[in-house]
Formats: sequence, structure tokens, C-alpha cells
Amino acid sequence: MELLELIKTRRTVHMYKPEKVDDQVVKDALGASLWAPNHRMTYPWRYIDVRGGAREQLADLSVELKRAVEEISDVKAKALRNNVLQPSHWIALALRRNANPAIEHEDYATLACSVQIASMYLWERGLGSKWSTGAASMHPRAYEILDLSPEEFKLEGALMIGVPMVMPKAPARPELDQFYTVT
Repeated sequence: MELLELIKTRRTVHMYKPEKVDDQVVKDALGASLWAPNHRMTYPWRYIDVRGGAREQLADLSVELKRAVEEISDVKAKALRNNVLQPSHWIALALRRNANPAIEHEDYATLACSVQIASMYLWERGLGSKWSTGAASMHPRAYEILDLSPEEFKLEGALMIGVPMVMPKAPARPELDQFYTVT
């Protein structure tokens, strides 16, 4: 697939088939993401491939957090659990903390670039992804579940990866002239 076509056709996938994606494909996508623009070459991110009991705990936390703010049906609770459990892979995204706000800002930018690269790599192989910032993915208890120090790292969500169940339609995009000026 040509690069521009890949960029224009990639979509955020919300629903996944119950199929396992090869672990090596996921590792290759994350390996490709290491080529993201990275000021100072610090590689400030950590990818945590969440599996088994930890993933179950995050699914439970997702339901618990939603129930704390509103009454939800068992059907809605199951759907919330599936958001965590259904994708083949659920990769927690963590950034190393930095006392300098400018560097933290740059680090978030490089994380965003790395996620885009991984997503494009996966899309080219017919796989979907979604960067989720759902409450459970960044909650203080998530640090405990993931055995991650909140003093050392900041959770920035999760990258869900899987075989798309439904291909989202492309939304209309505005013309560049709305955002581009020459001075």
C-alpha cells in the first residue's frame, strides 16, 4: 500500500474479532515505533503487554469506575469488560516522568508519534488499533495492577490491537486551507 493511501485509510477500530494476533507482529509494530521523532533520543515510553489476570483486573476496574458515576446494566458492564478483554493485545502506554514540563511535553509528542507508527504498521497488515484513554487505563489502581511506579511513570492510556470486526467509515476531512497560512 502506498504511504498516502495508508494514511488516508487507517481508522481507529473499536470492535475486534476474537482472534489472536501473532505476538511477533505486535512486537514488530512496537519495534517500528522506535523510529518516531524523539528529541534527545531518550525513548521515554514503556509498552506493557497486559495479559491474563492483570487484564481481568483492569476490565473489572473499568466496570467499577463506571458504576461509581452512574447506574449501568449488566449488558453495559459486559460491554465495558469487552473493551479491555476483546482486543488481542492491550498495551499499556507509560511515559517516564520528568520534572521539566517542556521535556514532558516533548515526551508526550514522541509517544503520540510512536503510537501512530505502530498503528500504521498494523493497519498495513490488516490489523486494527485504538489508543484508548479510558479511566481504567490511567487510574491509580492501574499502577498497582501493572506493578508500575507512579512516581517514575505516568500512564497515558492503552493501545488496543486486534483483527477488526467492523471497519469504521472515513469521516469527511476539511480542506488544508482552513489550517494553513503563509506569512
